[in-house]
Amino acid sequence: MLKSMAMLLAVSFALASEPSAQDRPVALATPLALATTVTDPYATRPRARILSSLKLRNFEVRREDANDWIVYLETARNTWFRGEMICRGGGDPRDAHLLEPVSHTGGIDANTSLVFRDLSSQTSVCSLVNLISLTPEEILDLKLVRPPKAKKG
Repeated sequence: MLKSMAMLLAVSFALASEPSAQDRPVALATPLALATTVTDPYATRPRARILSSLKLRNFEVRREDANDWIVYLETARNTWFRGEMICRGGGDPRDAHLLEPVSHTGGIDANTSLVFRDLSSQTSVCSLVNLISLTPEEILDLKLVRPPKAKKG
């Protein structure tokens, strides 16, 4: 989100200054070129939904791009989902030992609130912005599971 705000500011400053006729194509092409190079690899993915919050086995919270809270949810063995969150509260979701999904449907989707509880009674309430399913290759790249050991013999 911070990157998109920076791009909008860059475009507005580029358009506000009056370039000469020779510089006009270069000045207008630069912000567009930057916008196409900075893309989210998960932006084109369809949104996912976990049908029942009772199926959650594991979760891991990470801080990516220094501003975004990311939660990884495991439902079945090696089936992981990735969700971006907006958090509020006194606790740090990375220190949480308990996750309580709050939803009217019983499942987890992009509009679900997640309550992270710490051992020191600190809570952090986060709202999911989006939720996608991860591929097995991405699960290994993110080190959510260990790669299988080579068989001896």
